[in-house]
Amino acid sequence: MSKKILRGYQYFATFIDGFSRKTWIYFLKTKDEVFSRFQEFKAPVDNMTGRKIKVLCTDNGGKYTDKAFTGFYAKEGIRREWTTPYNPQKNRVAKWKHMTIDGAARAMLYDQDLPQSLWVEAFSTIVYIQNKVSHKALGMMTFEEAFTGKKPKVGPFTIFGSIAYCHVPDDKHTKLDQTTKKGFFVVYNETSKTYRIYIPSIRKIIVRWDVNFQEEKAFSQFHELPIDD
Repeated sequence: MSKKILRGYQYFATFIDGFSRKTWIYFLKTKDEVFSRFQEFKAPVDNMTGRKIKVLCTDNGGKYTDKAFTGFYAKEGIRREWTTPYNPQKNRVAKWKHMTIDGAARAMLYDQDLPQSLWVEAFSTIVYIQNKVSHKALGMMTFEEAFTGKKPKVGPFTIFGSIAYCHVPDDKHTKLDQTTKKGFFVVYNETSKTYRIYIPSIRKIIVRWDVNFQEEKAFSQFHELPIDD
C-alpha cells in the first residue's frame, strides 16, 4: 500500500502467522524490497521457533512471483498459496489486519492533529499494541502469547501523540540552551526500553529513554506546538 513519504517510505508489507495472528510489519521505499524484507523476517522467526515456514499465502503480485522469490521458495521448501485476483476476502485475516491498521492510523493521526507523514510510526504503534492485547478469536489470549507460548511483558502504554519532554545531554547544549526538547510520542522501540519522539521544530524523530509525558493534554483539541504536514 502506498502512503505519503516522510523518510522515503511509500509502502508497507505485513507477515502474519496463520495460527496466532501475530504480525510483523516492514516499511519499503519500493515494492522491489518485499523479497529482502521477507528474508529479513524469516531468518529470526525460524531461529526463534526452531521451525521452518512451510506455507506462504500471498496475492499474485509480481513482487511475489519474480525469479528471486520463486527460487527462494523452492530452496526453502515453502509451498505457495495464492489469493484470487481482485478478491482479497479469500485471505480474510490479512484483509482484516490491513483494514484495522489503516483505519486506526487515520483516527490516531487525525485525533492528535499530527501530520499524515507520520503514518509509519502510527502503523508501527498499532501493530505493537495489537500483538500484545487479548483477542476473542484466541480465547482472549494475545497474539504474542499464542505465537511464543509465553505471556508478553507489557509496560504501561503511552497515549499516541502525547506531549513529551526529552532531556538533552549535557554535551549537546551550551549553558544558555534549553535542557529539554518538546515533541510528541509516536512509537515504541521493541528492542529497547526507549521511545521515539517526533520533534516538529526540526521535523525529525529522536530516540530517548528519559522522557516525561503529559498525557492529560493528549486529547486537547489543539496542540501547543506548531506541526507542519
